[in-house]
Formats: sequence, structure tokens, C-alpha cells
Amino acid sequence: MKNKPLDFQAATAEHVLETYKKGQKRVLVADEAGLGKTTVASEVVRRVKGELSKEVLDDDGMYCVVYVCCNLQIAQQNIDTLSDDGEKVDLSQSRLSMQHFVYYRKKVELKASGKDTLVLSLTPATSFQMTWGTGSVSERALIYACLSLLPAFNSQEKQNRLSDLLVGWAPKAWKWLSVHYYNEVRKPELIEYRETIVAAMTSKLSRMYSADETYMQRLLHLCDSRQDAQWQNDIYYFTIKLRKIFAEISLEILKPDLVIMDEFQKFSSLIDTDRSTETEENMIARKFFANKNTYILLLSATPYKPYTTLEELNDSNNDEQYKDFHRLMDFLHINDVNKIDFKAIWRDYSSALKHIEKETEETIGLKHQSAENMLYNVMGRTERSNEGIIHEILPPVYDFLSAGDITSFIQMQHLIDNCRKFGKKVYSAPVDYTKSSAFQLSFMDNYKLKDTIAEAWKAGAGKGIRKDCLLLDRDKIENYSLEDYRNARLGFIMATIFGKGKKSTGAESLLWIPASHPYYTQQPNVFTRNESFSKYLIFSSWGMVPKMLACMISYEAERRLLRRTNESYRKEDFQILKDSTKTKTLTIMHTVSTSLADMYDPEDSFGKPLSDIRQQIKKKIRSKLNEFDGKTVSRVSSLDIYHLLTALDNSDAEVRNIPKEADEILASMAIGAPAMCLYRTFKRIGDLNARQHAEEVAKELTGIFNNRQGIAAVRSNCRAHSNYFRNVVDYCIQGNLQAVLDEFVHMIGENKSPETIVTRMKESFAPAYPQPINTIQTFGTDDKYSMRKHFAVDFGSGKQTEKDVNHATNVRSAFNSPFRPFVLASTSVGQEGLDFHWYCRKIVHWNLPSNPQNMEQREGRINRYKCLSVRRNISRLYPDIFRWNEMFYKASAELKGNNSEMVPFWYLPLNDIHFKDIKAEKIERIVPMYPMSEDESRYGRLIKVLSLYRLTMGQPRQEELLQILDGKISSEQIKRLLFDLCPFSRKHH
Repeated sequence: MKNKPLDFQAATAEHVLETYKKGQKRVLVADEAGLGKTTVASEVVRRVKGELSKEVLDDDGMYCVVYVCCNLQIAQQNIDTLSDDGEKVDLSQSRLSMQHFVYYRKKVELKASGKDTLVLSLTPATSFQMTWGTGSVSERALIYACLSLLPAFNSQEKQNRLSDLLVGWAPKAWKWLSVHYYNEVRKPELIEYRETIVAAMTSKLSRMYSADETYMQRLLHLCDSRQDAQWQNDIYYFTIKLRKIFAEISLEILKPDLVIMDEFQKFSSLIDTDRSTETEENMIARKFFANKNTYILLLSATPYKPYTTLEELNDSNNDEQYKDFHRLMDFLHINDVNKIDFKAIWRDYSSALKHIEKETEETIGLKHQSAENMLYNVMGRTERSNEGIIHEILPPVYDFLSAGDITSFIQMQHLIDNCRKFGKKVYSAPVDYTKSSAFQLSFMDNYKLKDTIAEAWKAGAGKGIRKDCLLLDRDKIENYSLEDYRNARLGFIMATIFGKGKKSTGAESLLWIPASHPYYTQQPNVFTRNESFSKYLIFSSWGMVPKMLACMISYEAERRLLRRTNESYRKEDFQILKDSTKTKTLTIMHTVSTSLADMYDPEDSFGKPLSDIRQQIKKKIRSKLNEFDGKTVSRVSSLDIYHLLTALDNSDAEVRNIPKEADEILASMAIGAPAMCLYRTFKRIGDLNARQHAEEVAKELTGIFNNRQGIAAVRSNCRAHSNYFRNVVDYCIQGNLQAVLDEFVHMIGENKSPETIVTRMKESFAPAYPQPINTIQTFGTDDKYSMRKHFAVDFGSGKQTEKDVNHATNVRSAFNSPFRPFVLASTSVGQEGLDFHWYCRKIVHWNLPSNPQNMEQREGRINRYKCLSVRRNISRLYPDIFRWNEMFYKASAELKGNNSEMVPFWYLPLNDIHFKDIKAEKIERIVPMYPMSEDESRYGRLIKVLSLYRLTMGQPRQEELLQILDGKISSEQIKRLLFDLCPFSRKHH
């Protein structure tokens, strides 16, 4: 089931429908990132069918919705939310030239089942682009089957010649596939398809192939020609043409009633109306949009580049923002009269802005209102309030400056100078390299500078040159003796995460983020001391920085945990939790005893001291143990505990031994054993297979305690018992694991199926990723040294290979879970349209972006629905309420007031709330700056422009315009001149 739209989302959907009804068939929803544009689209899908059914159902009785998205993963995720009753088909998985058949076959199946809604997903990379060559064997087999329907190929001889022409270099696969598709297109239920495809082929093939030959004539000529080398060459190029013809047929046949284009700015060439820059992709796409009766819904938080600096303008001599805006307006205003009206009104408003000192408040107000109304006729935009929810931290990093920072720069320059002596043309390294990355040459992959240095190094350029600040020393890594990182920013972030000296946080001992809403009170421990701990999202401008941060922060976490055990960095992971004939330590971690799990009800015991809860459970356990005949033993065996777990659910099971501490052990397991906690979590959401699902996920969760980092984390906090499994359970109790898992399921969505929740939870446990690096010992050779990334990872290589995409998906899932990694470093996430807000409220701008909207986009990744800071503040406001849904209902009733339902789900009016004895948690914007550097002035300019750049939307030379406006208008005038395109706001205020 889809979530019901909130009031501001419903208002936007209402605006879209009203706009459609007025005859404007193309509408843009440009809501700020994270406000649920897919939910709005889902409501539009529902309402178009309900309120415009005469238009969308009359032609063929089928309501066809096409969802276009640039990213396969996002498409697969969102298509399920667009319609409850529609049949979903992912056309992006089939070749463009085959989609006509896939579509018709699904349409027939749908009608046979009594359904009338079809939701298709396409991606531009596969759906509007033709790959070069003769295509796949399946593609050619379908083309053969369709062409064989034409009268010209009604004889077996002609069909055989056609088969010879299209077989290509896959005769074995062709033999089966050509027969398969030949039979498929002739099925009785596809009579409408055959009539349609024959008519389309007849029309297309009658076009001129050359000056004296149609496509059909050329095809027949090739079928009858001698099969020599020239013939092979001719059919190669003709098959390419055939594929394009069938691609055009696919897009003409689809004829959707509603097209939804998500994050369309990433494939904005599809809506380009400028024929002078036309590409084959544009031409194919234009056929898709040719039907002026099709409703089109564009979705994007940044539909055009919002701001262009003078520096960017001078570099490219191209005012990209201005062109993007007007290209989009041309696409939306399909009616030429409206297009002309818009341009005239916008030109008038632009002129007034430039000469604002000559305008009266009344005249500028009227021109502004006219421009706003013209925009509102084709779009809507809802924005959240950021007032009071972002805490700015601008720490000067001089406390962490050392001689190493300077030495690092000097060593790089000396090395470059020496490389020049070996005849290499090497440019100086920017100072910002040194400011941004420690041990640059260890992490500087895919940099021309490093490649040139490596070549000179092999010739001897590195001899006699100090490089201990440029390259990591493998020996120091392996014995955990490296402590001075020679980089102030890195020193700062290490101290921020882990603390320093006596102010150490112990964060390296955390295996998950502390619960926002703990279920019991207990003695201070690493989790209670870090109750405000958050994951970190770090952005840098340099590609080497994310890898450097991932390796060095993970190394530091290990160093703090493992150095005191004198373990080597290279020591292989080993397992303590394991099964054998004498032990069941692994099995008992993921075994559910429903009887034992039911002895602890977190809701009944909510808010009580842990010691009291434990005593109550021990009483219940002792009562059960008295029913068993086993002998009492002093030694604790995991095998005996396993037999007791089995016996608690099965009275016929044999119990030989009962450890003296059995009541203590089982009470702890009832509260904190992973499988027991998971069972209660699944049971609470009504899962009929709660036990099975709990044991399934527990097997994955237990893995975090069975590697070197997990073992060290447990041992550094829980050492009371000789049995490791007991220490693990104690650690889970300290970490309020039950509350952590319940909060996680709340975020996944309690209305999701248990199977979906299980899958999502199993995706949450990231392994340690290896990172090959250069060291002093290996630089200049092909050998690489492997460091581990676990506490921190890097994200987004920019590659789109299946392996890279899958890796990125796994990292994103793990980061959006309470478990490690706790730090995500990237150069690109801000432009990816992805969210990382579930457990992260701290964003670090390692390097400042050049553009204000890039900063806004970065922070939009964690400033989202039910983000971590919102949940923690809700929990502190309503500490006596157990369930998350009830806390949010209460907050909505008490805090919403005249606001939209963004309160309390996106933000809280913190300025109006009094928190008893505690501080409200906020999103933290952290910008580590070098003292007396240009960072300070650049940041000031960014923040100033951030508050003004919306004023210049769609205007040429925006930075110049801001300079003109600066000092000439007051803050009140600025507010009045900002466009209000929010349907909820316009309706209620």
C-alpha cells in the first residue's frame, strides 16, 4: 500500500490536476529535494485516472503510464509506489527495437486479467538510445518474425532468405529464437498487434532508402543477392537501419496517457526544442512526445542550473543557467501564444529587476506578480523551512596544524623539482592538495601528476628525497604506530569523531548508532556517553580525498581498539562465535526461543531501570527451569544453553545440565540476544513468520561480532565473562539493540511487507572493503598494499558498470542503517539525488563548493523526512510515549499549528519549543578552515548568495545582477520578490 499523501503533497497534486484540466498538458513539480515528489506523482497517477478517465480510457480502454528515470535502481524502487492496482513493466530491460512487442503482449495479458492500468518504466540510456551494430540475436529474431508477416514474405523460400539475412553470427541461438518469435507474433490473442505492426512496417519501409530505392525494395534486393563479402557488408549497415525503424515503431506504438519524467535535468536533451542541436536521441525522443494530448509531469528539485557565477561564465562563455531555464519554459509552454506571452512578461520583469532603483514598489510588485503567475501556470515548488534547524560549526583547524602540514607541501615540491631534472614535464601541485589530503601519493589515483611522478620515480627521481609525508609506511600501519597524520583537517575530523586525550568519545567501540528512544535506564557505558553520536557525510572537491578519509579514519578506529592488544594490522580475521561438536556459540546467537523472547515486553517495561527488568525476567526463568530434570553444574557451556533454549519451547526436549548462572544468562538473552530482539520486532508489525525472519536476519547481524573490529569493540566494553557469547549479549543490552531495531523498522516503513523489511535489513551489514594503495615500499612498482575500509567508506566512483553500481547500492544501504559504516566520503553525492538522512545529521564540507546551490544540494541529502535530528528531538519531547508512530501523531497535534504537515515530519519549529534540561539536536554544517585562508571569505560569500540567488532565477549574468541589487533592496523587499510557487502556501495563506 502507498502512503497517503500529506497535505502539502496533496495540494501539489491538486494543482497539477487543475492545470491539466485547464488544457496545460505539461507541468513541472520542482519541490525541494526530499519532500516526496514520487508521492505527489503517485497521487497524480491516481487522480488522472479517476478524474480524466474519459480521455485516458476511451481510446483503447487502457490507462498507460510511462515513468522515465535516468537511474535503473531508482526506477525499480519508485515504480512500485506509483500505482497500487497497475501492472508494472520495466521496459528498460528490453531493447528499444523490441518494446512494441513487449508492450502489446503485456497489454493483452492485462485485459485478460480484467485490469486497465499499465505502468511502464524507461531509462534514457536504454530506451531512447540506439547502440551501434546489428543488435542482439533476440532483437534480430523479433525483426525477422515481424517482417515475415508482410505479404512479400509469405512463401517459405522468401522467409528462408530473410532468415539468412538476419541470422548474424549466432546460428545456434538463432535456430531456436527465430522459431520462438515467429510463433509468438502469430498467437491468436495478438491479432491487434499484428495489424498494428504490419501497418507500421508498411509505412516505414515505403520511405526512400536511397535516391532510387525504397527500404522495402532494398530489403528484397538483399534477400535475392549473392552472399559474398560485399553482401555481408551491405546487410550489416541495413540491419542497423532496420533496428532504428523498429525503435521508432516502439515509441510510436506506446502512446502513453501520462508520462512522468523523474530528475529529467539529467537527460534534459530529450526536451530540447532547438532543432539545430538535434541528435538521434532527440529525434527518437521527440516521436515519443509528439502526441500533444499526452499529459506530461516533470519532476526535479533542480530542473535547471539555478545559479551561474561570473567565474563559471567567463570560463565557458556560456550562461548555462539562463539557457536551461528558457529551454525548459519553451518545452512546458506547448501553446505558441502562451510561449510568446511568457517571454514578454519575463522580459519586462527582468528589465525591472536590473533597474530596480527606477521602479516604484507598486510597479515592481505588479511585474513580479505577473511573472509569478505565468510560472505557476506550468509549475509548482514547495520548499522546507530551514530556520533554526542547521547549526553552523566553523572550526579553525590551527589547533591541529603542525610542521607536518608544511613539510608535506615542501616534500611534494622537492619531488616535483627532482622529476624535472629527469626530463619530466611536471606542473606544481596546488596548495589545496596538501590542505585536503594526507599522504597524497598513496591515494592520488587517476591523477596525471602522480603518473608522471611514478615514471620519473622508476628512473630514480625518488632517491635521496624525503617522502614520509607523501606516502604511507606499511610497517607503521601494520604495527599501529602511525599517529601523526601531518594534515590539520584530518587531525580535526579524527578528534571530532573519536575525541582527543581525556576527552576521548570511545566512538571506535560503537558497532551501531545509539538508539534515539532507549527502552530502559542503565549504568553509563559507551552508548550512553555517545547518545548524540551521528554518522558523518563528508564532501570534497578532490577525487583522492574520499579514499584517503575512508582508509585513514578506519585505520584510526582500529588503532585505538587493537593497538593495546598488540595485534598486527595484517593478522587475518578469526571467528570466536562458531559451532562444533562441543560448542554452539554461533547458533545460540541466531536461535529464537519464543517462550524466552515473550518473557520480556519492552512496552510493558518501558522506562524502567535495566536491573529491575532483569530481576523480573529471572523470576520467570527460574520458574521454568524448575520444571526440568537436568543436574546443576557450575561450568557454563554454550551447548547446555542451546539445549535450554530448545527445551523452553519444547517440553519433550532433553535437558542434561543446567548451569548455576542459567537464569542470569537466559535473562540477558531474553533482553538482548539478536535473534530474540528481531523476533519481537517482527512480531510487533504483525509478521506471521516472525521466528523464521528473525533467525534469517540474526545470522547476518551476528557477523558484526565475528570479525576483528567487532570482537575488539565487545571486549573493550564487556569483559565480565569468560564466554564471549555472554559478552556479546551484554554489549547488545548496553546498546539497547531492541530499541535500535524497532527504530530501524520504523524508518524502513511499517506498512512494508515483512519480506521487504527482511531484505532491507540484510542489506545493512557492510563488509570491510579493501583499498589498494601505494606505500613508501611499493611506490613506482605494480605492487599495491591493501588497507581496510569499514568505519568509514568512500562513495561514488562515477562509473556506471554493474559492479560499481551494485557496490554503491550496498554502501548506500549500509549507511542508511544504524550499523557501520559511520562515515561516508564523496565528491559526487550532492548531485546524485540520493538520501542519507536516516542516521546522519552531520555534514562536513571538506572543500567548499563553488556554487551556493551545490551546498544546498549537499545538505539536502540529510535534511529530509524523519531525519535523525527530527527523531531525536521528537523522542526528547515525548519521552513517555513508547511507539514512534504515536510520538509523531502527538507532535503533529501539538506542533503543526498553521504549518503544513512538514511539521513534524521534516522539521520542528525549534524556536517555539522548550526542551526540558536538554538541547535540541540540529543538523550540523561543519566547515573546517585553515586560519587566514581564502576559505573564510569564500564561505561568507556562499552564505550571502545562498539567501539571494533565488531572486535571480532565469536571469542572465546572475552574479552581476546580485551585485546590482546588493544594498539597494531591504530584506523585506527580498522576501516580497521571492516567487511563491507552493500550492499549499497559495491556498492557505
